[in-house]
Amino acid sequence: MEAPDGGAQFSDSEPQLKIGVGENRFEWEKWMVKKIFSSDSSRIGMLRSTNLESVVADDTPNNIPAISEQQFFSSCREVPTNLSGFYNIRINNESEPFLGYCLHEKLGGGWLLVQFRFDGSVDFYRNWTEYRDGFGDNQKEFWIGLERLHQLTSATPHELLVQIRDFTELNAYAWYGEFEIGSESEQYQLKKLGRYSGSAGDSMSTQAGMKFSTMDRDNDEDSTTHCAQKHEGAWWYAHCGDANLNGRYMRGKNAKALYWYHFLENYEGLDHSKMMIRPAKKQLS
Repeated sequence: MEAPDGGAQFSDSEPQLKIGVGENRFEWEKWMVKKIFSSDSSRIGMLRSTNLESVVADDTPNNIPAISEQQFFSSCREVPTNLSGFYNIRINNESEPFLGYCLHEKLGGGWLLVQFRFDGSVDFYRNWTEYRDGFGDNQKEFWIGLERLHQLTSATPHELLVQIRDFTELNAYAWYGEFEIGSESEQYQLKKLGRYSGSAGDSMSTQAGMKFSTMDRDNDEDSTTHCAQKHEGAWWYAHCGDANLNGRYMRGKNAKALYWYHFLENYEGLDHSKMMIRPAKKQLS
């Protein structure tokens, strides 16, 4: 399956990435998945020098002053550089600009980072207002905010990329061809979620159409429990769901953990998670 940008190839097994002539494609792809969250800056430099898909050096975003601070872009796709870093994003002339982290060196580029977990330094068990407005440090662990997600994804069709890693350094991804979040009056409903491809397993399609729930806002479909409280997280829970990327940062099998159920077919806590979005190509169906 080809990604809408025509660059990286997505399939139900291994991601098909374009690499240089003479490389062993299969072995390189296995290595790339294993190193997708690598903190080895020398490997990052090597990947950049060959113009291959890469990730941010270390586990925190780098502030790369690639362009003028006075420039504004409607999305990370519009940034005229292939360097990942912080850029000024303004959805339209009426919206407030914000500093967003753009990833340009992986899976076709143009991705805006909207959620990042990697060390448990930020408590994600928070209330509705905090999830609406966003919290954390966008150079560390953070959540961009439901209102901003709504503004971004309702202005133009978007796609979603989720990247995860467990505590044994096993990596995987899930890509969805459409992603749209409703307004606050719609309880930030997951209005659209497109076709899935990836290696992590589809742990999100069961939440399509669900409203967002937090510790103080029970919008799930389970009449017997409050899923956000039960899982100590916040998400588009249906019957408490197959995903809990805003759950507790912990090791071991626990339904309160940061988990992606169909990755390992259990509630094993994850070491890393990244959620990224970008405008989808017009031909996306």
